[in-house]
Amino acid sequence: MTRVAIIGNSHIGAYMMAREAIEVAFPTLELSFFALPRHSFASCHYDESGVLIAREPAAEGLPDRIDLSEQDHILLAGQSFAISGLSRMIEDFDILGLPARGRARSVSWALLEEFLDFRIERHCQKLARFLRGDPRCVVAPTPFPADGAADLPEQAAGWLHHPAAAALIGLWSKTVAFHMSGLPYGYMPQPDHLIESPGRSAAAHARAAALGPDKTPSAPDYTHMNSDYGFAHFEAFARQWLGLEPECRTHSPRKEYDHGLGP
Repeated sequence: MTRVAIIGNSHIGAYMMAREAIEVAFPTLELSFFALPRHSFASCHYDESGVLIAREPAAEGLPDRIDLSEQDHILLAGQSFAISGLSRMIEDFDILGLPARGRARSVSWALLEEFLDFRIERHCQKLARFLRGDPRCVVAPTPFPADGAADLPEQAAGWLHHPAAAALIGLWSKTVAFHMSGLPYGYMPQPDHLIESPGRSAAAHARAAALGPDKTPSAPDYTHMNSDYGFAHFEAFARQWLGLEPECRTHSPRKEYDHGLGP
């Protein structure tokens, strides 16, 4: 069996909910999961023996450590790559050369490039230190919010309604790819078939689409994906990084859990 650890923050929930479907489609794989809320995950300790240990309590039913020395591959998912910096910049400033949005101040495109370069480089440097440059690791960014997320705060996803969203997300994506290219980790940007439009995931892949009719979705239900996304993203990961094709295709069970991390 090939052992694959899927680790990260609350976005790991999409893979956990798709676990049964993934294991049926890829019977030669043995999956392990380790997930904590975003800030708690960043504070984990990776000891010299290869054990990743939570410094804060794990969600109920989830382990507080994982022995990565026993894994053949590691998928580190849910990395933000400082995309909030892009949101804050376009919330406060108009960008010269892009459609004006009535901000009191403006900055040049060149300054935006330098700002994102600094923020993303710093994020990647921290990432490089986190797992000590382990070449088994493939890093996937946080999925884009899903279409229909009307109540997200501007500072969280300011590009969503910007008329130049394609140019802004293109710059961010290019900068992330550049800085990741200098690390020994693999880098797996969100596959095109899981993107509805620049900076947006398809509404059908959001956790909001899997909620029952008696539940009203909130902002996190549009920024976190469901089991169908988890299966589709893992399938793309398996093809690209493991050289595997699914032996069969099953429908991912759509179940949601209070802590957002699956069973």
